[in-house]
Amino acid sequence: MSKRSLPALIALNVVLLLALALVSLSPSPAQAQGFAAARFLMVSGPTTGRSQQDVIYVIEMNSARVLAAFYNSGTDTWEVIGGANMLNQFRGN
Repeated sequence: MSKRSLPALIALNVVLLLALALVSLSPSPAQAQGFAAARFLMVSGPTTGRSQQDVIYVIEMNSARVLAAFYNSGTDTWEVIGGANMLNQFRGN
């Protein structure tokens, strides 16, 4: 290796290192979703008739539908108690 090639290789390594740092540290462009996802709210609470178990209420915020379910540890499954449309309940339908 000649004395001229060593500084050239060091300079090339520095340039490649700077290029790698520039590519790695630059922020990626933002990507938007094509459609809005459903919004859910999940709340736990007591219910009548089940003193040892709480019920999980899952509410879909866009359509105001609610689902009540609980976990049955005896059968290791989720059991749905029922569902309702809250808009119809508030309107009296």
